[in-house]
Amino acid sequence: MNGQHNIVVFTDGADTSSKATLAGAQAAIQSADAPTTGVLLNTTQVDPTALRSITDTVKGGKFLQVSDRNQLASSFAQAAQSIASQYVLSYPSAATTPSQLNIAVSAKVGGVSATDQSTVLNERSNPGVGGGIPTVAPDKPIVGAFGGKTGLYLGAAAAFIGVLIFFAMLLYRPAGAEAERMLQRRLRLYTRGRDKKKEKEQQEGVLGGTAIGRRAVELADRVPRSKQFDEKLQKELDQAGWLFRSTEFILLQVGGAIVGLALGWGLLARPWLGVVFFVLGALAPRVILSNRISKRTAEFLSQLPDTLQLLAGSLQAGYGFMQALDTCAKEAIEPTSTEFARVLSESRLGMPVEDALEAMADRVGGEDFRWVVMAINIQRQVGGNLATLLTTVANTLREREQVRRQIKVLSAEGRLSAIILVILPFALVGYLSVVNPSYLHQLTSATVGKIAIMIALVLIGIGSLWMRKIIKIDV
Repeated sequence: MNGQHNIVVFTDGADTSSKATLAGAQAAIQSADAPTTGVLLNTTQVDPTALRSITDTVKGGKFLQVSDRNQLASSFAQAAQSIASQYVLSYPSAATTPSQLNIAVSAKVGGVSATDQSTVLNERSNPGVGGGIPTVAPDKPIVGAFGGKTGLYLGAAAAFIGVLIFFAMLLYRPAGAEAERMLQRRLRLYTRGRDKKKEKEQQEGVLGGTAIGRRAVELADRVPRSKQFDEKLQKELDQAGWLFRSTEFILLQVGGAIVGLALGWGLLARPWLGVVFFVLGALAPRVILSNRISKRTAEFLSQLPDTLQLLAGSLQAGYGFMQALDTCAKEAIEPTSTEFARVLSESRLGMPVEDALEAMADRVGGEDFRWVVMAINIQRQVGGNLATLLTTVANTLREREQVRRQIKVLSAEGRLSAIILVILPFALVGYLSVVNPSYLHQLTSATVGKIAIMIALVLIGIGSLWMRKIIKIDV
């Protein structure tokens, strides 16, 4: 019975003068088959990653971490006690049978007895095989199995199976799908603008230009969902000026979620990152859509005074109201020209021009244009000089826009301060997690730290809403 070889490593700072590499140290420990006990004293320069990898090289290693110098003595005593209780038992045998040996060990110390047994392969039963007796690696828990290469293989396999199922479903074509698609294409031809290129894109949709895209859209159309949801989503896409159909946009969200899941779980081998990227991939198209709607509405409202001036000038030149609308559709810039072209198309299909303008106000949004449409409809019913009315409204809108811009300039400092105050905590946590990860260990591992994080997030949310209320001024 001989004592087992052990190594004790202590560190309290960064490696500044060693010529040996971490891989070389691990190879030497592996060659000596010596379990390693690491003792780490927390300082600002210490990096626990290297020491932890050394202690994990040989089975039986331990990692002890202390934050106070006064705790070093107890840590070394714990390491000594652990080393003193380890032994290597050897039993020479020349037996060639059986092929598997059942080894049982019993010990009794201080009136306390313990028994353990294990089954190993008898290497003498197969003389042609050299080397030591093979060992069986312990089973890993299912949660840990999703990290490293295993997570990469699982992610790749899931992506491959998903692609196979996707193409298999694309090849399946239900009866009547082609006829329905042709009918929708012909109807859409009469409800869109007159631009030939846009007409083709609007007939087929963004994904309808290819066979796979059309098949994917048809497949998504069969998924049951609320009609109100489809109509609301299509209205938002029209407000953004996108040629997407609601089904295509849903496919875009699903694709973003799948890509995020594959990136976080498969490539980066982090299940929690996969979940986070899955949610972000699904929400990103909605965020982009909302920003696009806001930007397009702002562009339209900024062009509205010039548009009304163009309408008034056309009426004063002797044009009729429909001719004036056609002038705006031809001479104005985007998005004004597209919206007025749609009003003309709808009126030519039989919709009253008042209703077409109301629908345009619903698509564009903004209270200013709603008041303009209301004034135009009232003036057309009761009579009067519409050109003078439009000129007056245009001047009023210019003055309001000037006031808005002045307020935006005066409140710019407050908006910038609010953005910095919200981003600063997250930026600081990200910096510390890269520079000194152990510094945040107590905050993220202890129960009190987790409670503090949740309270901080709630306070940040309340503060963000409060600051937004302060700096937002309606005109």
